[in-house]
Amino acid sequence: MIKISFAPVALSLIFFVVSAPAANAPEATACAIVTGADAQTFIGGPLDVKESAKVPFADNQSSYTSTCSYLGRGESFQEMLAASRGLDLTLYFLDTPETTAQLYESSYEQYHLRLTAPNAPYTDAVIVPVDGFGERAFLVEAVADKKSGYRSALIVFYKGKVAGSIAAWNRPISSVETTKKVLQYILSKLP
Repeated sequence: MIKISFAPVALSLIFFVVSAPAANAPEATACAIVTGADAQTFIGGPLDVKESAKVPFADNQSSYTSTCSYLGRGESFQEMLAASRGLDLTLYFLDTPETTAQLYESSYEQYHLRLTAPNAPYTDAVIVPVDGFGERAFLVEAVADKKSGYRSALIVFYKGKVAGSIAAWNRPISSVETTKKVLQYILSKLP
């Protein structure tokens, strides 16, 4: 059984992307897939970055997690939801499409439970399937910054051995549209 934990980032939910590197290819990281220059194109610049390049996943020597977060220069990673612009990506590089699909299904269940809990920290939350992003994808959208009322969005997806999530925003532009653009770019770089 795969355990999923909630990360304290945009929407305070799970953010992940999954990929298995090709034989003899260098191991990918989230910040290598979406570079600082790429992030600046999508959300504007200048940016600060926070990276966790490779963390072992589920006691498996060949699987790892990689995260990359970009925020507007000087904004707080501890208060990401209040940032004017940002991009948050977490990657899980796994061994099999079956494991990836299982992780995706588990994440959907976790999001649904979290969003419908009586003490959910978000208002006006929705979770809906979306087409055109890998094999399967769903969108989570909610007001997570009550002060501004801005709707944050996250898309969770998978494609073969690659699954994941992405959240991107540049206020006042729609977080959904910004996230979709970044995710299309990520999918174009994956096998």
